[in-house]
Amino acid sequence: MRVWQKRDYSLFYGMTATAVIFFLSHFYVGKFLFFLAAPLYVGAVTLVFYGVGKRNAIKQGYYREAKRIGLERTFVIPYNESDDEIWFEIHLIEPVEKRKSTPVRILRQYTRDLQRLYDFAKTYPKKRVVFVGTTHPTLTVIAMKEAKRLGLDYEIAPSIHDQSAPMTKREWRGVLRKMYGGDQKIRAPAKEEWRTLIVRVETP
Repeated sequence: MRVWQKRDYSLFYGMTATAVIFFLSHFYVGKFLFFLAAPLYVGAVTLVFYGVGKRNAIKQGYYREAKRIGLERTFVIPYNESDDEIWFEIHLIEPVEKRKSTPVRILRQYTRDLQRLYDFAKTYPKKRVVFVGTTHPTLTVIAMKEAKRLGLDYEIAPSIHDQSAPMTKREWRGVLRKMYGGDQKIRAPAKEEWRTLIVRVETP
């Protein structure tokens, strides 16, 4: 969804810039450019609002499923399924509670969710459930420790699966503001530090 969001905003900025050029040019070229600029700008704004609404609706569906499973800080997206196996992508849920979160609280919730995902996988009607997550070193290490504790097969993928996961410093600061209210000064991981962890759960 992050790729979708970035594409929408790229189109918005491009369409808006074109609309501004058309508007300024109509004084010299002709009024027809004004009549092109107006719908172009309206279309750009509509595109962004439609995309935001659609993505929020999709995420709310995943959040409801996460709540049903009992997850606190994560949600999963099924994306690859066969007769014997299903793959889920793990993603973090941004805090919605009024009180500020802390790094320790987030990590505790994440760790509890890993146990709940294991319990969920054990009752899933497939022979094998595979969880995939692309994230920064801190969460990767925690997930590997939990997988080892539970006796699960896991591996670091040779390349990251979700190319949109690594964040720029600006995106990272935005996430910190949402998570902790801007009080935390946590270094943004470099792009090469992000990893994709694959964990396999064999069901009874």
